[in-house]
This record gives sequence, C-alpha cells and structure tokens, in this order.
Amino acid sequence: MGALLEINQLNIAFRQGKKLCPVASGVSFSVQPGEILCVVGESGSGKSITALSVLGLLSRQGKVTGGEILFDGRNLLSLSEEEMDRIRGVDIAMIFQDIMYSLNPVFTIGRQMTEGMRRHRGLSKEAAEKEAVTLLERTGIRDAKQVMKKYPHMLSGGMRQRVMIAMALACKPKLLIADEPTTALDVTIQYQIMELLRSLRDETGMAILLITHDIGVVAEMADRVVVMYAGQCVEEAPLRELLTHPAHAYTKALMQAVPGLHDDRSRRLYSIPGYVPQEYGEMTGCRFAPRCPYGAECPEKREEGMREIAPGHLSRCAYKGGVKDE
Repeated sequence: MGALLEINQLNIAFRQGKKLCPVASGVSFSVQPGEILCVVGESGSGKSITALSVLGLLSRQGKVTGGEILFDGRNLLSLSEEEMDRIRGVDIAMIFQDIMYSLNPVFTIGRQMTEGMRRHRGLSKEAAEKEAVTLLERTGIRDAKQVMKKYPHMLSGGMRQRVMIAMALACKPKLLIADEPTTALDVTIQYQIMELLRSLRDETGMAILLITHDIGVVAEMADRVVVMYAGQCVEEAPLRELLTHPAHAYTKALMQAVPGLHDDRSRRLYSIPGYVPQEYGEMTGCRFAPRCPYGAECPEKREEGMREIAPGHLSRCAYKGGVKDE
C-alpha cells in the first residue's frame, strides 16, 4: 500500500524585505494510511511550517521554493485554491496550535461545528447538531448542548482547544494534522484526548501527523517518529528503535532532557546548551554542531544527508556514523 502523504525534498522560505530566508530545507517523510507519525523537535525546528504548507496555509510572506507534497498521489502544490478547498477539512483536517485565534468570534460554537458537516457531508441541520454534540462530549466537554449555543470568548482556553479537536474530526478526514493538540489542557484531559485520537484512528483508519515537543506524548502515541532540527529532518525511525537506539546527537540530547518516573532524586536533567539557530541560509555543515557535545571531535563538518543505518532507521549525524553504538 502506498503512502497517504509523501513529502519530498520540501524547501520553504519567508520573505524579509527583498530577501528570501529559508526555514525548511530538504524535508522528506511520509505518512502511511492508519499510521500515527510524530514529528518532534524544539520550537523553531520547522515542524508547524511544514504542516501548514501541506494545506497551503503559509502566510503571504511564506513560499514553497522546491519539492513536492503528494496526497493520495496528487501533488498538492499544483492544485488551485478551489481544489484545495475541497481537500481542507474533508480529506485533511488540522488542529491548530494557536487556539485563541482559530475560532470565529462572531459565530456560535454550534454554527462553526455544523457548517462543515452540512456543506461537505450533506447532513441536515438536526443531524449535524446531533453529531456535533456527540463529538464535543467525546472530547470531554460536559453540557455540550449548552456549549453549542455559546461564543468562543465565553469558553476557557482548554474548552476552545477541545472544540477545535471536535471540529477537525467532524468530516471524518483521511489525515488529521494535530499541531500540539493538548497544549492548553491539564494532564488528565491530555490523556483523554490522546486516547480519543488513538481510538478514532483504530475505528476509522484515519492517519495522524502529530506535531509535538513532548517526548512523553511521542512514546505514548507514535508508530514512527521524525526528529526535526533547524528546518531539517535529522532522524527518522520506528518508535521502539528510536527510543532504544537514538542515532543522532540531537535526538539523544532531547531524550536525556526528559525526566524519568524512577529517576534517582539526585539526577540533574540535561540541558542542551545554546539555542536553535534563527537563520539557516548562511549555515554550512551540520546545523547542530555548535550545540553538539561531539562537535569538537566530529571529523565531518560538511552537510550530511539522511543515511539508513538500520532497516527503516535514517540519521543525518556524521559522528562515527551516528551515536547509536556508543
């Protein structure tokens, strides 16, 4: 079976004055039908920008400068705006990270919940409202019928996040892009939402592209993982392989920074020195090198491509072929 979503050598840049500044370079990965693929990395790694480009939602300053995005075999970059409108929300839905500005303030929750179902699925007003109430209840919202009558400003941030999740699921998409879907929720509700997404995947076969910086969420949800840093994919592997044998120095550093349930109380969490670089256009060689604990010893400072170091396990690290066997 072929990939549902395939991103090949995607390049994205943003215009600053007369200059185009790259924010993603050579990004390549795929999502299989029914798979949960987690994309993980620090803020500024290019995760959200890559996701927005799939739906053609980059701002006016943003531009895809190379590569292709294939969905069900069609190159989304070649489609018109009208053709993309028939895909957005129907075949591909997205839970946005910025919930404060994702709901229309002048329409009720019920109006926004049912609009897509009536337009794209042909449901009657009554049927759409009934299904909307059920979806809201499944995301953990009590008194869903009353919430349907309210406006976004009348809800808490966590409630709005759950409404956005319900809206994204309303048209039963083939692919759900979830950009930090539990940011505003407490730990208990986070677990409920993740369980909901996983059960919907099992029921419908919906694939999920989950963007996060939380390794704990990755460990709970992912079938495969893509690690991004400074606008590039630096590692890709099945979940168990990645957790037990991280091959890129950045992946290893991310995992060392996660607290463990059975850690010794004297253990100090690892902190990656420095920051994600803001501009990549002038950088040469490994982009993680300035922060890498092996940077001084690494004999190869040139740009490295992704190399397969085990079946299904790709890494961009050049240090002794990666740090997997240390």
